[in-house]
Amino acid sequence: MILIRVVAAATHAHIEPDWPRGNLERAAVLRQLRKSPGGQLVIVRSGDHHDVNQEWVWNEASIDDAKVVWARDMGQNENQELLRYFENRRAWQINGDDPSPKLEPYSGKVRRD
Repeated sequence: MILIRVVAAATHAHIEPDWPRGNLERAAVLRQLRKSPGGQLVIVRSGDHHDVNQEWVWNEASIDDAKVVWARDMGQNENQELLRYFENRRAWQINGDDPSPKLEPYSGKVRRD
C-alpha cells in the first residue's frame, strides 16, 4: 500500500475523492441558522434513495441545549409531538434530496390537542 501511495504521489495520480467531503449544503444552512436569534428546529425530508454520504440529520450531544436541532420528517401528524416539544424554537423544513436545498419556514401548524 505504501508503494502504491508513493507511486501515485510521484505520478500525480488521483486515487482518492476530492476534498472537502461531507454535506457542504448542510454546513451553509447551519451557519445561517446559528446567526438567527433563538433556537431553531429543522425538519428534513428525504426519499428512499437518499445519499447517506450527504446526511442532514445529526445533532449535538445535548440536543435540548443546541442552537439548532435536526430531525427527520415523519409526516404532518407524527411531527406534532416534535413541534410541541420544541415549541419555543422556530421550525424550518428542507428537502435533503433536492440538488439545491432551500431552507423554508415549516408549513405545518402545531396542534395543541
